Amino acid sequence: MKTTTQAQGRSELEKAYGRNRYAVLFYSLLLMLVALPAASELGFPAVVIKLLIAACLLTAVMPSARKGRRLILFVVILLLIGLRFVAEPDEVPISFGPVLALYGVTGLLAAAATLRFVVRSPRVDSETVYAALSTYLLAGLFFGVIYSAIEFMTPGSFSGPDAFSEGAAIYYSFVTLATLGYGDFLPRTELARGIATFEVIGGQLYLAVMVARLIGAFGSHPGDP
Repeated sequence: MKTTTQAQGRSELEKAYGRNRYAVLFYSLLLMLVALPAASELGFPAVVIKLLIAACLLTAVMPSARKGRRLILFVVILLLIGLRFVAEPDEVPISFGPVLALYGVTGLLAAAATLRFVVRSPRVDSETVYAALSTYLLAGLFFGVIYSAIEFMTPGSFSGPDAFSEGAAIYYSFVTLATLGYGDFLPRTELARGIATFEVIGGQLYLAVMVARLIGAFGSHPGDP
């Protein structure tokens, strides 16, 4: 009886997550994006920020995974996170820059999968809106991880008033994505400028297309021709 009750409880929890998975993703990302600068400002160890980014990667990948493959994907992402932590020390014979870049690309692939859900959704509901918002947050976060990888592989790729840390890279990414152009951090190499240009164009196209998609969906009615 107890086993049956536990199984029913898990089933109900899975169903609840399935109905609200993008809402969970959005609020998790929002919470962690607030926690990142707070952890840095309060002087928490750098590992705390790395763990927060790792949690973002896990929450980003899970919503788009099929139910039967979530466990496998969960294990694969955990292995990638483990590789990211193992590769960082200098004494380990693993190149950390490419691992960090793979980390960022995986996050951007998760953002693309979330965007696919938005585009293919037959109707606009709260989950569609949460997925659209999450796509934007994921892009800003994991472009920042890629900028960190570029700076690690080619020191001096970015210049600014402070060291180009992971927190600074994420800040620069969101400034670039939103085309704010504060100018405190600047890309100095061709690769860094190319990625930044791609992010700017992608961010503007995303906003234009997504606003048109959502407005068009909200404005349509079942009886319309």
